[in-house]
Parts: sequence; structure tokens; C-alpha cells
Amino acid sequence: MAALLLIPPAAVGADRAGGRVIYETETEYQYARVVQLPAGERWLELNEGLAVHSDYRPWSYLTGNYWDDFLVLPYAGSRPAPPQRIAILGNAAGTVARAYGHYLPRTRVDAVELDGELTRIGQRYFGLRGPNLHLYTADARPWLAAQNARYDAIFLDAYRQPYIPFYLLTREFFQSVRAHLQPGGMLIVNVGHIPTSDRLEQVVTRTLQAAFGTVMRDPISASNSLVIASNQPVSAARLLATAPPPGLRRLSATVAARLAPGLEGGTVFTDDRAPVEWLTDLSILDYATGTR
Repeated sequence: MAALLLIPPAAVGADRAGGRVIYETETEYQYARVVQLPAGERWLELNEGLAVHSDYRPWSYLTGNYWDDFLVLPYAGSRPAPPQRIAILGNAAGTVARAYGHYLPRTRVDAVELDGELTRIGQRYFGLRGPNLHLYTADARPWLAAQNARYDAIFLDAYRQPYIPFYLLTREFFQSVRAHLQPGGMLIVNVGHIPTSDRLEQVVTRTLQAAFGTVMRDPISASNSLVIASNQPVSAARLLATAPPPGLRRLSATVAARLAPGLEGGTVFTDDRAPVEWLTDLSILDYATGTR
């Protein structure tokens, strides 16, 4: 157990040299702090502080990390671009929502975050605002179930290892998401995982396949992928053929070059059986012992 505590979860933060804590608090759900780097960049860290959950750069709306890809991936689907309405489930301090407000100001953004204190942190320290931004403090699954709206894209960014809500990784939940999408709409899931272990992504992919017809992946790094699901084709060719807003064309080309079919393997998780804690613990154990 002592060895496991030394193993970083997926999507670990970069070097924190020179960073200082400018705000910290114990929320109703967790410990949160804002770290500011010498150049002015800010990170939102939670609990153990190993992962960066939101990134703010006062000089840019792009981060050079997975948050950026949410801006262009909807262009790879079958819906007319740009998206008219999106939902972000797991908004944290609003990195993606802020970028949408800049690059796609006409897109309605429904940003949902369970911990309302993170929303307040976003507004105070992360520039969380936008001309068509609507903020909700709620649990993602019941919030979505209560909505009548249908979306061009839904982003799920609530898998904060090792704390992954099992009920957001089941066939029944993904079927509910599909019911709230427009024809050809897409679900994009941020999947951070232990380096060298694909178990979590395999399960996410297999479970998405049980609810959608098409599953693709955007492998950001060895420990982070965006998994894309739709009931219609998703392709790099369409992403390249559909012009994004100025400032995102290079990003579109980079993402298009990475797009690939979803991973094989894994099992389908359901509301009755979704042993996500067991899955993540095994991945950490394998990483600690050098099994994989």
C-alpha cells in the first residue's frame, strides 16, 4: 500500500517548480487549490494535487493539452459545423467553456459541475465567462436525465483518477447520453489512465460501442486519450474538410493526424456491474510492480 501511494494517477501535472498557491479551500466534496506559475499560468489541483484539472493562460485560450481538442473534434462528425449547442459534464474551473466563449461565441455551452466551489474558482481565477455560457451546479447523470434539450456534442470530463464515478461509465448512462444527442451528434470522453495501461480506455470503448455505432480515439499522450462516440461516422477527412474558426486550423490538422479506431478488448460495464475501482486499482498495482 505504501508503494501504491507513490504512483501518480493519469494526467499528472507537469513540473511545478516556481509555482505558488494563491488560493486553497476545503469544499463540500474535496480539497482544491489554485497554483500560479511564474509566467502567470494557473492550474486547478484537487485532493492529492497530482493532476491538473483546469488550466488558465491569460495570454491564450489554448493550453497545448487535451482541453484544446474539444474545440475541433465536433467538426469530425456528421453534424453541421460549428456545433449549435454543447454540454460539458465535469466543467471544473472551465478551461473548455472559456475557450468556446472565445472561438465559438454563438455556441450555447451548458457547463455542469458537481462542486459549485470549482465554478466560483473558475470565475475568479480562470476567466470563466462567455457570451452564451450557462452554468449548472449538479450531478451530471441526473442533470442530463432531467433535460429536454438535444445537443450537437456532449463532453464528459469527470473521470478524475482514482475517483471515477461508476455510474458515469455504464451502458445505461451512455444510452441516456445518446438519447440527448442530435442525429450524428457525438459524445467525447476524456480518459486519463496509468501510463502503459489501456484497461480503462478499453472498457470505456467497449461500453460506448454497446450504446453507439462508431467509436474513435484521439490519443493525446501515453496516459491520456479522448474517446469519441457517435451513431454516424466520425473521420479525419471530414475534420480536415470543414474549416474551423481562425486560430484552430493547425490544431485541426494535428488532431486529424491522430484520429484512430477505438481500442479492442475490455468488457461492457452496466449499472448492475461496473467494478471501476477494481479496474483502476489493478492498473496502479501493475504499474507499481512493473507488470506492464
